[in-house]
Amino acid sequence: MTEGEVKSAAEEDDIPFVPTEPNPFWKKNAEKIVGESVSIVEDTAKQFVTVTGLLQGIYFHAIAFSDVKGAEGYSVMIYLAPLVLWLLSLIFAVMVLLRKRYKININSTSDSKEKFEEMVKVKYRYIRVSGVFLILSFVALAVAILHYLGVIFPVSAGG
Repeated sequence: MTEGEVKSAAEEDDIPFVPTEPNPFWKKNAEKIVGESVSIVEDTAKQFVTVTGLLQGIYFHAIAFSDVKGAEGYSVMIYLAPLVLWLLSLIFAVMVLLRKRYKININSTSDSKEKFEEMVKVKYRYIRVSGVFLILSFVALAVAILHYLGVIFPVSAGG
């Protein structure tokens, strides 16, 4: 089939003709991106686990040795919010690292592709959710610090 026949067939069936790109650099780059996508997401998850663990430990000790132990009402929620958000971030980061068993037909390239895309999709979703909780935790931490300093939501003398 010649290029002209492909173009005329494409016009008839509305299937676009995409010529192959001869640039080997971009082909190798695409292979590298696909090949490393899972390990990059898992490395990010490991970093999230490390960061959230350190932040939880530091924050917990800061609260344990401060005068906020006697906090009441909404103040308790303000001080607990960063810990809860870090815990949620940690849970989703660990979910990225958990292995799932995939039943795959090793003789089918389409099955392999489908399983790979499913795995990457799930891992990316978990790492995004973990990242959102991590960012929200920093907002909650800023609110807790400002509350502690009396800048926002000051505690009245009556409690």
